[in-house]
Amino acid sequence: MEDSAIRIADRLISFANTESAVQIFPHVRVDGDSLGSAAAMALVLRRLNIRSSVVMDEPIPERLTFLEIPEDLVIIYDPKRKDEYCKSQGIALAVDCSEGSRMGKSGQLYDCCSEPLVIDHHISSGESKGFRYIDPLAAAAAELVLRIIHILEDKTGKKLLDPLSSNCLMVGLQSDTGRFSYQNTTPETFRAASELLENGANVYINAYNLFDLTNVERMRLIARAMSEAQFFFGGRLALTVVTQDMIRDCRATDDASDGLASNLRDIKGVVASFAVRETPDGEIRVNIRSYQPFDSAAFASSFGGGGHQRAAGFTVTGKQADEVCALILEKAGEVLSDRS
Repeated sequence: MEDSAIRIADRLISFANTESAVQIFPHVRVDGDSLGSAAAMALVLRRLNIRSSVVMDEPIPERLTFLEIPEDLVIIYDPKRKDEYCKSQGIALAVDCSEGSRMGKSGQLYDCCSEPLVIDHHISSGESKGFRYIDPLAAAAAELVLRIIHILEDKTGKKLLDPLSSNCLMVGLQSDTGRFSYQNTTPETFRAASELLENGANVYINAYNLFDLTNVERMRLIARAMSEAQFFFGGRLALTVVTQDMIRDCRATDDASDGLASNLRDIKGVVASFAVRETPDGEIRVNIRSYQPFDSAAFASSFGGGGHQRAAGFTVTGKQADEVCALILEKAGEVLSDRS
């Protein structure tokens, strides 16, 4: 596994002082780990005089703007400029995902690379060409990116972590461990966090923005969704739906329901929780959180999604929310029903 990390580091270094760019791809609908890890890698590569950018479908969401990532570090993918982007592409690096299909439209650019690289910690990561550094035991992609940075420092003799890149990685750790409270938190996670703190990361500001900061509109939306939640299989499954009408009534943003599935999972007796949300473009997005024995990643995979054993998600097109809920209950019954 570490051999893969070394090969990826060597490949990245080969683009130093060249005109070819390392294009870094987080998954679509970025979270703290995917964006923080991708941004940290781009920042570090630029310190090695390697042209690098984070390629995304959409601008950085408001909830993550506190990271203060430089504007010129991010490319908002324009399909009309695909040929231009492909021409300047030296290598494509997927972070916190492993396939173009997880990147939205920008996945078209990732897929045009003949030798893509992958840094990921998801169990659902499939096979693909190019070097792949996959460790499902890592709490976050940020842990793996930090390991790559250590290798780059050893090979170049340069100190590459600064306060901004350290804080980006800390956001990745805090996001995917629920501020170091989830079961995926390990001694290595805390060792990584300690190093990042020593290099200028700010746990307090990150935690406030990631978990505590809210507004009246979001509070009303979450309260309504929680009050309308339904429980099945003896209270072991919690499910709620967030419609576009609810979002408009509460004057909330489309991402205001983030964290809702975790809120439902915290209810005593709940083993698996589902937050089903309508999107403005007609898709149905489902967030899953769970405890043993329910495997969120395996469940999401059956619907074309992915994630972790305790946190995952998927998107459905061409169906209404109530149809998706029926499919969820049917599939979940295989694990949670009294007959299973």
